[in-house]
Amino acid sequence: MKKIRYGISLVLLVLLGCVPSLHELYTDDTLIFDPAIAGKWQQEDETVWEFVPDEKAKSYQLTIHEKDAPKSKLVAHLVDLDGARFFDFYPAEDDEIKLGDWIKFHLIPGHLFLRVEQTEPNLVLAVMNADTIGKLLAEKPDMVKHERRDGVVILTDSPKNIQAFVKAGLKIEKFFTDPAPLKRIPQPSE
Repeated sequence: MKKIRYGISLVLLVLLGCVPSLHELYTDDTLIFDPAIAGKWQQEDETVWEFVPDEKAKSYQLTIHEKDAPKSKLVAHLVDLDGARFFDFYPAEDDEIKLGDWIKFHLIPGHLFLRVEQTEPNLVLAVMNADTIGKLLAEKPDMVKHERRDGVVILTDSPKNIQAFVKAGLKIEKFFTDPAPLKRIPQPSE
C-alpha cells in the first residue's frame, strides 16, 4: 500500500520527458556520500532544492519547493560510476499524494537518474534525454532491458546493467540534456 501512495512519481517523470527506471542505479559498491551537497540550492526559476543529509544511510532527503506547486519529497542517493557522479531520485515514503484510490492502484514508483556535473560553486545537473534514449534503444534494443508504454521508454533492467548503460551513455552525444545550474543559497551561519 505504501508504493501506491507515492506511485504517481513514475507518471510525473514520464510527463516531464524523463527516462524512469523500475530499479535503482546504485549498488553497495557505487553508493557514495558527499557532505558538500547538503543545504539549499536554487534554480533560475526560483525553484529551491533542499538536501538534508543522512550520512549513515548514505542518502539525502530532498525536498523540491516549486513556486505555486506542492512540495516534492524524494530520497536522493549519490552514485559514483568510474568517477562520473549521478543522483538516483526516488519518492519519499512520507510524501502523500492526494488521488482517488482507484487511480493510486494504477501507479508504480520509479527512479530518476541525473548526472552530477559539478558540486562547487554550483550544483550542475543534467537529466537523461528521453528523445535520444528512445531513438538509441529503437536502433539497439539489446543495450538495456526496457519497456515502451505509449512511446515512453521505461528501464526495467538490473542495477548493474543500468549502470553499464548509463556509463555507455557518457560517450553518446545528447544522452543527457543540457546541464542546469543550481546556486547555493547561503545559510545564516555562512
